[in-house]
Amino acid sequence: MRKGQRNRHRALWTRLQRHLEISLDGLKPRRIRTRSARYAAAIGERLGLIDRPKVCSWCRRHARLERHHWDYTEPLNVTFLCIDCHDIADAMVIRAASA
Repeated sequence: MRKGQRNRHRALWTRLQRHLEISLDGLKPRRIRTRSARYAAAIGERLGLIDRPKVCSWCRRHARLERHHWDYTEPLNVTFLCIDCHDIADAMVIRAASA
């Protein structure tokens, strides 16, 4: 790995660590923690920690996939869903939170 690549790779790891810390900090507002969890998942995918499947995890449709966090305290635990399934999953999370 060349020096420039190594520096970019190290910078990504540093940024991932910072976003993981922010997403787990209970003193920060919820919107900041969830945003950091989303950024951490995106960085984790770029670093190869998360594998993006080619099809939706639920319906197996070949469509544009979105990351779905079931719990924002686990930023790297995501499910890849199509847009329709993601809407259903969000409704399930909202329903579970209100119960």
